[in-house]
Amino acid sequence: MTLHSSMILPLIDAVHRAGARIMADWQKPQMVHEKGDKSPKTDTDDAAEAIVVPTILSLSDLPIIAEEAFEKGLRPSVAPDNSFWLVDALDGTRDFIKGGPDFSVNIALIENGQPVLGVIHAPVTGDTWYAHEGAGAFHLKGGITNVIRMRVPDTGALAMLAGKRAADPVVLEPFIGAHTMAERGQRSSSIKFCLLAQGLWDLYPRLGETYEWDTAAGDAILREAVGVVLDLHTGKPLAYGKADPAFLNTGFVAGHEAVFSGPSASVR
Repeated sequence: MTLHSSMILPLIDAVHRAGARIMADWQKPQMVHEKGDKSPKTDTDDAAEAIVVPTILSLSDLPIIAEEAFEKGLRPSVAPDNSFWLVDALDGTRDFIKGGPDFSVNIALIENGQPVLGVIHAPVTGDTWYAHEGAGAFHLKGGITNVIRMRVPDTGALAMLAGKRAADPVVLEPFIGAHTMAERGQRSSSIKFCLLAQGLWDLYPRLGETYEWDTAAGDAILREAVGVVLDLHTGKPLAYGKADPAFLNTGFVAGHEAVFSGPSASVR
């Protein structure tokens, strides 16, 4: 058993317990606070993080960059060649506040600037997705675990999770060449990465900024499901532990690695 694989079950237990705590508050009146970046948070965000972080500390002495603690000024120093954890214990807070179903609990381990382990749990549906480097990606629900893998997309009939601006040919054609969108949907939170990994959708482009803790767990899962998440500006896989002190990502596009390596693609 590898070190990464031995961490999976405790982390799954942690995201399930955090998910249960979140569900205790779901669709109930929330006290909403505004963070420094103008995004909302609730006391439930803090409560979920307080469940997840101690489990990670019991498994590892690596630095933890957790969204709510980070906002409060607890910001361990990490470098691109450091190993560290990224935690977003309630991703999709806006949808949670609205009473919607699209929020998740996220944990990722970063090594040498890349995500090597990811666990995501969707409390409303009970779906859990996880992966660690070299072992594949998995979906767990109702006690049943299945291997997941992106479907090989048809560029003449792509199914994309994104808004209209992100679907603009100016955004996507440098990456996938000529293509046709056959279906477009919208979901919130890192669940989008997982739906791609399960082979239910083909592309997830994002124009706006995100934080590293928003993408790392889904990125880890997608990589093990033959997917890739490319920076829109560099054309390279997203990097983690960047020099940006806010841990910001710029825009990205996620999809099957074959889409970005075909003869029509201009970005490598």
